[in-house]
Amino acid sequence: MSLQHLHSENGVAAVRIYGPKIMFDRGTAVAFNVFDWKGERIDPALVQKLADRNNISLSIAYLQHICFSDKHEEVKDKEKLQVVTAAVGLLTNFEDIYWLWAFVSRFLDADFLEKEKWRYKAINQKTIEI
Repeated sequence: MSLQHLHSENGVAAVRIYGPKIMFDRGTAVAFNVFDWKGERIDPALVQKLADRNNISLSIAYLQHICFSDKHEEVKDKEKLQVVTAAVGLLTNFEDIYWLWAFVSRFLDADFLEKEKWRYKAINQKTIEI
């Protein structure tokens, strides 16, 4: 299974996971970013807020001292990269991972962000920055 945007020209991935490919070296947190159908990164703070509204706990972190291959030129000039993190620990079960996967797959819908922003305004919710 993969999360690829269907209507993009070159099959843009909806999610980019950062870190070692070998699970023993990864640790308990998975760092990733979500991208829209144009290949533009969706703000991790927005992803976190939408996840909170779906009862999914995500965090925001910064990756430093990263080395990318040539295909990731857009982030090579930056010293830090803001990412969304999900903690996968001893008490995490299959259902938790399934709900996270289902939430992230909602970003495959090109109108998902606009619908959620409209819903936010429709119920007159205010965001509180801490």
